[in-house]
Amino acid sequence: MQLNLPLADLPSDDGSLWEQLDQTARDAVIDALARAIARVVTQSRQGQRENDDE
Repeated sequence: MQLNLPLADLPSDDGSLWEQLDQTARDAVIDALARAIARVVTQSRQGQRENDDE
């Protein structure tokens, strides 16, 4: 199933949300995204190993 994101419906404003964040908040967002990506990659590799064992 494919989901569609209505990106054209987003309001356009002069400043992006990212630019409104201070450096501490930006660092926290980057760290959280890095952890989430690492978790997905790790789970994906574990799933591949389990499938290879079968």
